[in-house]
Amino acid sequence: MLDLIQEYDEALRCVEKMRERAEEEDKPIWGSMASDLRYAIQWMMTGRQPGTRRGVERLAAYQKEKSFDPLIMQKFFRSTCDSYYWTEDGNQENAITEWDKNRIEDALSVLTEREKEVYLMSRGQMLSYEDIAKLLCVSKSTIQTTIERAENKIRKQISQSLFFSTG
Repeated sequence: MLDLIQEYDEALRCVEKMRERAEEEDKPIWGSMASDLRYAIQWMMTGRQPGTRRGVERLAAYQKEKSFDPLIMQKFFRSTCDSYYWTEDGNQENAITEWDKNRIEDALSVLTEREKEVYLMSRGQMLSYEDIAKLLCVSKSTIQTTIERAENKIRKQISQSLFFSTG
């Protein structure tokens, strides 16, 4: 890693020299290159994205925790659609088990129709918040709030449900 950082430092020095010699119209391009190199060097030296207050290892628990395994959610979504096949030949191997399907349906039962629709678009179809917002003609923050509300409801349902008891 140190060798890579040294190479980036050398490249940064070269870019800064070129910027000094460049014509006025080209200086912003060289400046942008130097900025990108500084950013990469800082990231490599600190091990975290520059400008963030916390590293990923210090995220709050609720930011790392997911209510369901994303792969199980995708299987659930696919198992609820008649026209969605797993493979080209129509074989639904690795389909979700009936037990998992019942557990997920129980957890999703507390959501409103809109929350369920948005949640399944995000977790089942793996659409980005931006794409969902465009499809539903709402803001991205509305989608984010809806997902957060749905996850809180699901989390509460899971903690109270017999389907998810560990004992």
